[in-house]
Amino acid sequence: MSLAEIIEEIKGKRDETGILTIHLNTDASSGNLSNGEWKIHLKNGLKELKEEVKEKDNQTELKALKKLQDKVEKEIATHQREMRKGFILVASADGELWKARILQVPVTTSFHWGKTAEMQQIEELAQRFPETALVAVQQADVTFIETSLGIIRDTRKYSWDVESENWIDYEEATTSRARGGGKDDFQHRFAENQHRWYKNLAAQLDKELKDRGLEGAYLIGSKESVSEIESNMNSKHVKGVITKNLGSKPDHEILNEVFETLI
Repeated sequence: MSLAEIIEEIKGKRDETGILTIHLNTDASSGNLSNGEWKIHLKNGLKELKEEVKEKDNQTELKALKKLQDKVEKEIATHQREMRKGFILVASADGELWKARILQVPVTTSFHWGKTAEMQQIEELAQRFPETALVAVQQADVTFIETSLGIIRDTRKYSWDVESENWIDYEEATTSRARGGGKDDFQHRFAENQHRWYKNLAAQLDKELKDRGLEGAYLIGSKESVSEIESNMNSKHVKGVITKNLGSKPDHEILNEVFETLI
């Protein structure tokens, strides 16, 4: 399900008993959150919501809210070691809606209980960090990371195959058949054919972005390589260029460094 579809599903949901919306800033780099103070903010925020519902003297709502809060606390306790910069949760009293996401982008801590979800921050995040790809290029090896709200949704790694003259699955491209007559020979052929290979890659990236329904891509790599690719891509697909050599890093480290730059 795409981000747009998730947002529409949440916006379309109404629960007469109540819907709980939590935005939680868990960014350890924030001065007041470095020692896990977000756990205190979570506890206090949930407590304040219960007090608000108690004042309404509606036992049905209060019971539903307490039940959801217990479930939320268990969910967060299970995933607290995975927390990055932000966390969003939207859940309805009737159990039909439960959306929880750990984010690589920060949010402003807030708690809301009402018949519909609080959508402002979610929609603002969707506009600022839409469904895009991070394309990390390291010579003839490419990591394509599909992201949504700073979350990795899918990764594809591929490399240039000398014999078929095409970008193929990374595991296939690292065989001796794919790399041809050794490292020195490959480096020589790369130097001679870099422009053509990257032109081919640009066309493949344009198609990949269109097929996946993504808004565009951030190109990551040496200045020479990303400039070559950018010049051959549809300009509407290039969201930005980051001149860092990150292609050899794990996917989550690429994501972290890119979003540190963007934020």
